[in-house]
Amino acid sequence: MKAGKIVFGIFILFLVFVIYQLFFATSTELTDFTTLDPNDTKNIEVRATLAKDQPIQVNADGSNFFIKDKNNKLYKVQGPGEVPEYFHDANVVIMRGHLHHEYFHASSIIGIEK
Repeated sequence: MKAGKIVFGIFILFLVFVIYQLFFATSTELTDFTTLDPNDTKNIEVRATLAKDQPIQVNADGSNFFIKDKNNKLYKVQGPGEVPEYFHDANVVIMRGHLHHEYFHASSIIGIEK
């Protein structure tokens, strides 16, 4: 009887851990853009490396810059005019938006990682 309670307790802890990992843990993995559908206009959160060797333009009308996905493929981004402080120094950019055939449209830049 006591062993059954221990096994049940371990099972409950495992279940809580799995639910936390699935719904609440944030991923630090870069996004694979080949899995995105360019015909889907639903905004999703993506993580990508900022391509610092490419032009970065930010003004009141919007931003244009380049990112590299998980596969190191280069993508152009058209984003909002407001970017986080120290954006040009970022290694990773976290954005919400959707993929078009020619570029990624970022509706918002959630954050950066140096």
